[in-house]
Amino acid sequence: MTTTDRKEIAWVNSLKGACILLVVLYHVVLPGYAEMTTHLTAGAVPARLWVAFNDYLSPLRMPAFFFVSGLLAANAIVNRPWKQVFTSRVTNLFYLYFLWGLIQWLMINGVSGEIMGDHLSDNVNAAWAATPWEFIKLMFLAMSSSWYLYALGLFFVFAKLFRQQQKLMMLVAVALNYAAISKIIPGWGPESLSQYFIFFLFGAFYSSTMMRWSEWHRSNVLPWAALGVLAGLHMIIGLPHSLFLCIIAILFCIAACRSLNNAFSMRWLNWIGKNTLQIYVLHRIFIEFFGMSAILFAVSHHLFASKAFSLLWAVGFPIAMVAVCAGCSVAVWTLLNRGVGKNLFIYPKLLRMKLNLQG
Repeated sequence: MTTTDRKEIAWVNSLKGACILLVVLYHVVLPGYAEMTTHLTAGAVPARLWVAFNDYLSPLRMPAFFFVSGLLAANAIVNRPWKQVFTSRVTNLFYLYFLWGLIQWLMINGVSGEIMGDHLSDNVNAAWAATPWEFIKLMFLAMSSSWYLYALGLFFVFAKLFRQQQKLMMLVAVALNYAAISKIIPGWGPESLSQYFIFFLFGAFYSSTMMRWSEWHRSNVLPWAALGVLAGLHMIIGLPHSLFLCIIAILFCIAACRSLNNAFSMRWLNWIGKNTLQIYVLHRIFIEFFGMSAILFAVSHHLFASKAFSLLWAVGFPIAMVAVCAGCSVAVWTLLNRGVGKNLFIYPKLLRMKLNLQG
């Protein structure tokens, strides 16, 4: 592998690492942290900034994640037959989605909820389902904390099935994106699937164009200007998280990750980028447990009456929780990912196939 190849892989891992940390931050801030801001006796400004920061990152966080996922799946979509990729790209994702959806439901609703007597949120989510039937229904509607895995499996299937009709598929994906951001599609799960399909397709079929536009060349001034004008027009008509703003955010972050890898050692972030799965499937459990524990402890001991504590909470709680939940996720994965435990992180048949290849 050449140095250039390693750098290209490095920026992809940097972007994946940044995205998964931003996903954890989003789940930390909304809803638990955000709902506690009314209890603060100090630190209102940093608390509002954290909430606003998460809101303003919406055009980047999941669009960039799906763009990178599409880029990494491009070869399997375009060049490899179904027989070679179905197990790894479809069955494995659906297996992990439903397995970890069940684990999260049992741990959050059955363990953490029983211990704490409450949940961090009343939002509709399979992790807080009251009955098995409700859990199953919400899982199929992608209304689960692990919905990204479900989306990847579905997106791959559609992208591969209709790869010969790329333009038509892109038009359908654009229409779904507009329907989602216009709040026409009911339910946050179906809405998310509709909103982000287009970015997976950008990664799968147009990643070379996107990467070329991300470079600091004079020839890219025109596409950047066009995207800026279109994004501005969408803001004026009341669509702030538009397709064009998301594309600008992705281009900027590709360029930023490349530059950072050229200038600094990004080893720790790149390692996180290569290990997003364990953080993604486990972090929600720890957020629920540690978040509820911290909130209940602070409320029961009237700690928010202290301005010093309120300020410390407002400034430091999101950072501390991201570090704790990501760290615990990696630690638990390290303990579980051995022997039979490996089946928690990869479809058993796929695991056997990999072991046979290694043998």
